Amino acid sequence: MEIEKLADLALMHARSIGAAYADVRFESSYGESVAAEDVKPKEAGRHSSAGFGIRALAGGSWGFCATNGDETIERDDLLRAVSDAVSSAKASARHSPPLSLPPAAHGGKYETKVRRDALKIPPKERMALCVDASKEMAAKGIVKNNSTIGTVKANKFFFSSEGSRIRQELTYTFAACFAVARKGGVTDFYYGAEGGQAGFEAVSGAKRGGKNLFDVAGETKKNALALAGAKSARGPFETPVILDPDMLGLVVHEICGHPCEADRVLGWEAAWAGTSWWADKVGQKIGSGCVNIVSDASVRGCLGSFGFDDEGIPAQRIVHMKGGVLNDFLHSRETAATMGKRPNGAMRATSHHFAPTIRMTNTYMEGGGWKRDEIIEDTKRGVYLCGGHTPSIDSKRHNFQISCKIAYEIIGGEIGRPLRGVSLNGTADRFWSSVDAVADDVEMRPVPNCGKGEPMQTCMVGNGGPHARARAGIAGLAGGK
Repeated sequence: MEIEKLADLALMHARSIGAAYADVRFESSYGESVAAEDVKPKEAGRHSSAGFGIRALAGGSWGFCATNGDETIERDDLLRAVSDAVSSAKASARHSPPLSLPPAAHGGKYETKVRRDALKIPPKERMALCVDASKEMAAKGIVKNNSTIGTVKANKFFFSSEGSRIRQELTYTFAACFAVARKGGVTDFYYGAEGGQAGFEAVSGAKRGGKNLFDVAGETKKNALALAGAKSARGPFETPVILDPDMLGLVVHEICGHPCEADRVLGWEAAWAGTSWWADKVGQKIGSGCVNIVSDASVRGCLGSFGFDDEGIPAQRIVHMKGGVLNDFLHSRETAATMGKRPNGAMRATSHHFAPTIRMTNTYMEGGGWKRDEIIEDTKRGVYLCGGHTPSIDSKRHNFQISCKIAYEIIGGEIGRPLRGVSLNGTADRFWSSVDAVADDVEMRPVPNCGKGEPMQTCMVGNGGPHARARAGIAGLAGGK
């Protein structure tokens, strides 16, 4: 039976057994990956999945059930899943305050713009590119390296009892390089990545704001060797800091993106790093006048791009901070109704197996009027932090410590020696308030594994921004080694 007819059947059944609202997501995905290690082919794999995720609203509460299958699914199996979703909603209604949603019916189609379909390129050719990238990383002092290329195609259908009819075809291509270097008694590593919502062109050729796989391989080798020979910053101490787009992207992700998820603000979601310190602060100034942060799923080509979210709400641009003033959150239909707002297209699920939850899309700081080199030249002494590495955040995402991949001293307006094991620390409001220079070189970075929820879902997002200067704490390895 066609997917549309199966969805209509499921929706009619849901309404007939007491659902006030229901939606059906059908998702099928197929992916392939190849990897090389130390200039030799290592592995190749493929994966696929297909199934239905059914949400039902009954008695003012949600229920959800998922089932695997495609157009050939048995009618009774699909209807059983619908019945389980409605039964779950009715059971929840005995323990939850009732919820009502304003109507939100939409229709449309969205498709990733692809110039070169990676899945039409023979795996041997893709593997050869990985081997060549691994060869590019091979050098004296590099003791281990690997490279990988992966592509996923996803077909998504969304149908609701309100009349939504949406289809999306999304293609993601991602590549990464990893190198371990050893010098004397020091061993360190560097990891580089590139990709987006695009075809093979995302990793095989130059594109605006990005690099090809050989650029990533060369940068990975250079930085791994630099780290193995670098000292650590002695600390802790407070200093001017300049963040590159990748490092700033992780800071935006952790102390702006997650805190502006309305389910965290309301205290409904606390798994995987807590709630939000932004509650009741809309309209307050929490950053300097040059801090403007937005989420925009309608931007093409990024991992967090789409046409409609998993509630069928169109992608849109959401302003979180404007001139340092907190403006708006990421909303679902439910949180929007609760807070008297409009839903803004932030509900997504990892796959049909999961109910959607509020997620970042492409969340980034907008550019300013400086040039990167002007900021560096204007900084007499400080630290230049490049590449986001590992975050550590408190339960309200207010206090933070975030390490970078590699850092450099800045002395007399010039970039100096490299530093390893460097982390940035402070509180979110003090950090955003101290931003005093923002460059015009906004770059979006791919984040394929943002985690949230219980059970935890990983989701692809885009984060980034320009080079920016602030003031914050710096810490290094014990003893500065």
